[in-house]
Amino acid sequence: MSFRNQMAHEISRRNFLKGTAAGALSLAVGAVLPSVGKTKAFAEDVTYVPGTYTATATGMGTVKVEVTFDEKSITDIVLDVSGETPDIGQKAADTLKEQVLAAQSGDIDGVSGASLTSGAVREAVNNCIAQARGVSVSAGEEPAPASAGLSWENPPAPIPESEITATYDYEVVVIGAGVAGNSAAEGAASQGAKTALIEQSNDLTAHGCDNACIDSKFQKELGIEFDRDEIFKLLYRWSQQEANPVLIRTWIDRSGEVFDHFIDLADKYGIGLMSAYSNTSKVDWEDNDEWFREYRTAMSFGSPEEGIIIDFEKFQFLEYHLVEMLAKEAQACGAEYFFNTRAQQLVKEGDRVTGVICTDENGNYVKYNASKGVILATGDFGGNPDMVKVFCPISARADSVTYFPANGNLGDGINMACWVGAAVSKSKAAPAIHPISNSPLTCLDMSWLGVNKDGVRFCAEVPFEPYVTNARMNQPGNIAWNIFDSKYEERVMKQEPNSGAAILEAAAAAFESCKDTDLLVEGATLDELAEKLGIPAETFKATVARYNEMCASGADTDFGVPERFLAPVEEGPFYAVPMPATVLAIPFGVHVDKNSQVCTENDEPIGGLFAVGNAQGDFFANSYPVFCPGLSHGRALTFGSLVGQALAHDRLINE
Repeated sequence: MSFRNQMAHEISRRNFLKGTAAGALSLAVGAVLPSVGKTKAFAEDVTYVPGTYTATATGMGTVKVEVTFDEKSITDIVLDVSGETPDIGQKAADTLKEQVLAAQSGDIDGVSGASLTSGAVREAVNNCIAQARGVSVSAGEEPAPASAGLSWENPPAPIPESEITATYDYEVVVIGAGVAGNSAAEGAASQGAKTALIEQSNDLTAHGCDNACIDSKFQKELGIEFDRDEIFKLLYRWSQQEANPVLIRTWIDRSGEVFDHFIDLADKYGIGLMSAYSNTSKVDWEDNDEWFREYRTAMSFGSPEEGIIIDFEKFQFLEYHLVEMLAKEAQACGAEYFFNTRAQQLVKEGDRVTGVICTDENGNYVKYNASKGVILATGDFGGNPDMVKVFCPISARADSVTYFPANGNLGDGINMACWVGAAVSKSKAAPAIHPISNSPLTCLDMSWLGVNKDGVRFCAEVPFEPYVTNARMNQPGNIAWNIFDSKYEERVMKQEPNSGAAILEAAAAAFESCKDTDLLVEGATLDELAEKLGIPAETFKATVARYNEMCASGADTDFGVPERFLAPVEEGPFYAVPMPATVLAIPFGVHVDKNSQVCTENDEPIGGLFAVGNAQGDFFANSYPVFCPGLSHGRALTFGSLVGQALAHDRLINE
């Protein structure tokens, strides 16, 4: 079977290319594109409730839009961009309005140089579109019309047997063709189980490049060693001890054996191996204070010459090598793949799930029986506004949510599982929100002084992703900047002696592309910079002075940034880059036990139903931990393989 590649239409390759260079972006848990706005989730053929709807979003300041609809179209739009930079964001207003009316959508190209304003217009317009369609939304000024109830709490009527046009019998049925799903399919099929994989899009899904494991033979050959107990302590404590400790231990203790199998497959298929490829995978952070520690857990499948995106035309990420390899091996072992097939309802007989009813590419109902088990590998719910509002409201304050394939993150697995009696995860959602944008030298890589719109410092700026994004999203106006001076090259090399040269190489291109835009603001003096940012100059200068004093002493007594990561702001010209926040994924899912078997609210396992990847709950809690780069992929691959293999032999993974 050939694998066709689909690029989500809402992703602008031009915007991505603007800020990238080899190794410049970290995409360990999802495909992320800066300044692209919320993922489009609206069908082309829709009916609106006529009226005028209002929403707001954050650009340089607050952007307010009023969108007027008739039953079939957007008829007018009013933009209030008075809070934006006069010569950039405000100047772009007319063009942005024209683009929205022409596209009949918020998914517009935007205006070069006004990416923050463009992104805010995208988000707010799509919010209004959701309101006009009667969908509840979690961002915006005006309340949306009430939805028909929360989907996971309102099971639909069972699909009648008389409407099912075909029935197929398998032992294991996997729903979802991403990292977790292909690992599960390969695991089951390699052990002799008759396996089907069902995918609603027309291709495999592969984001990013990093995959975390512990003590694989590849890591051992490189001399990389791990303290398993210390890693467990950090991960479990990070969850505030809400997560299931057995699940964390299972990944720590068994990911090595799973990845050893993948390493053998990579040798078979001629795929290279790399350690710590992306720039969120730090190579020398193992000895940092535990608050800022990262281990060399990440592995990537491919070669460094390829870059993180290996094919811009097909929009294939490096991770595609691994996912395609697993899919090919699964099919070589007899698994059958069904694309353009969307799971609709699980089939439950008594206390056991026995299959799934889907719609095929022609809209016909087809049932896939699963005598051994169904594995949910359906991804997260970032495209479902109700789930975001209820389970992870902070993610609605991010600048963008980018995800492909279209409709691939609507929480289908949560819905279907809850409809047959499952509970949602007992540990809270742990959004992976990273500071990714086209700006040079952002807090994805560097620790610079951070200030909010009041000119006040507010956090430890070490690029330990959730620390900076969570702090920024809770600032006044949901906006903040990193500040650095003309000696940035020297300061980069001090902070990152191993990767600094590559960071500066990428930054050189970004400096040029972002010049005279809101992605890079320059001032000859601190007063000029404050004026351009619209922040109080005297407060800002006092903040800089105090920060510089602590840099000189080598002790950050305010927020505890280690001396290595302190960067004084002394010599002009001075620069400001926005502190971005982009949602990669929202790990949450359904409640599972130590075997990744889906459970009820009373912790009773539901026979024949398992969840892996971001559909698996109870592994993370509160915020995504980055102690182990690539962990989202790593646990998806580990549990996918283990559950698939175990089901083939009628076992559980932790029996």
